[in-house]
Amino acid sequence: MITGVKMGTEELSAPPFFFGIGSCFVSNLDPFLSKWGYKYQFNPLGTSFNPISISKQLRWIFCNKELSPNFNYQGIFHQLDAANKWQGKSDTVLKEYIEKTRNEIKQYLNQSGKKLIFVISLGTSHAWFKGNQLVNNCHKLPGHFFERRLLNKEEIVTEWKHTLSKLPENLKIIFTVSPVRYTRIGLQENFLGKSILRTAIEELLLSPKVVYFPSFEIINDELRDYSFFESNGTHPNSKAIEVVMERFKTFLDL
Repeated sequence: MITGVKMGTEELSAPPFFFGIGSCFVSNLDPFLSKWGYKYQFNPLGTSFNPISISKQLRWIFCNKELSPNFNYQGIFHQLDAANKWQGKSDTVLKEYIEKTRNEIKQYLNQSGKKLIFVISLGTSHAWFKGNQLVNNCHKLPGHFFERRLLNKEEIVTEWKHTLSKLPENLKIIFTVSPVRYTRIGLQENFLGKSILRTAIEELLLSPKVVYFPSFEIINDELRDYSFFESNGTHPNSKAIEVVMERFKTFLDL
């Protein structure tokens, strides 16, 4: 039996509010949490997939950790710790926009007296590096700048234990693993990456702040029929998303 978050009203002085970060799962949550009457914001720096980049973004929010310097390629500046849209012709303007975004999300998260629920959706343990710098997104820059490497469980766990220790006390964290298949790297590599994420999260469950929601398992085991996938065979369709979100609502005990 899955142990949910149990956010019953007797435990709270005010309804919880939500923040999501990571892969497409957190964007899929948006219309459902809104329909259920909860405040929600997600992915201030855009969709993210690898666990180290996601962890770094949380420290950017809560610990004022700076992102990597913007990378200048042919007169366009790119923030490689963020999604592809975070680029522009002015280094200064891009930095100002990033700082404005951080201030806005910090203001949203500063709601005293309310329980905060983080939903963290990890996509893959495959990550791209530019030299020694792990990047969140390659921004469609030339491929020779980057090299793909598989993160191991130990470095993911070490990174996240450090980040968890820096997060607020009024926090509950729901980890999940994205059910989307990354077929461009091959099915074997895809499932290898997912398995590393799952074993890393299992170790992080030792923290009382952390629980796990099995979106990956629901899609790939319970809804394994391809009628639950888009025509590309990799993304769950609206019918599958509805099933997962109803399970998520039950999991939250809302």
